[in-house]
Amino acid sequence: MAAQLYGGAWSDLDSWTRRRRPEGCVVCNAGRAFGVIGELTHTWITTDPDVAVYGYVCVISKAHAVEPFELPEANQAAFWKEAMLVAGRLNQLVRPVKMNYEIHGNTLPHLHMHLIPRQADDAFVGRPVDLKETHHHYTDDELRQLRSAFASLSLT
Repeated sequence: MAAQLYGGAWSDLDSWTRRRRPEGCVVCNAGRAFGVIGELTHTWITTDPDVAVYGYVCVISKAHAVEPFELPEANQAAFWKEAMLVAGRLNQLVRPVKMNYEIHGNTLPHLHMHLIPRQADDAFVGRPVDLKETHHHYTDDELRQLRSAFASLSLT
């Protein structure tokens, strides 16, 4: 799976084409995203134990799409609203100097947005964040804090 997700994702265009469809999507086939630490109506909030920067989370659409414009209009609005709600809460919790937002989908063709809180002293000062380069291991307490922060999100 690692070869499919990194580097070789497009080397087999037939495999890539299958993975772009819901029936071939690893998220859709699992029935939910991996590493879920929070859930809203239209999105999951995920992270990994080892991340590039403290506070990193990913907002993943529950509806399958590769590109944001592929979602029906109501789902587009809901995805962006929920992603910005998560970003705002993460901003309150982590207090970054800048929040970065990244949508790629070129390794995992299921709509997701990386939220990357930048700090003045993070390991990537002066360069872009490489999400495969890990510099922080979440403690159990940090994961509890993140879960708690996102559990209290309200869509009203």
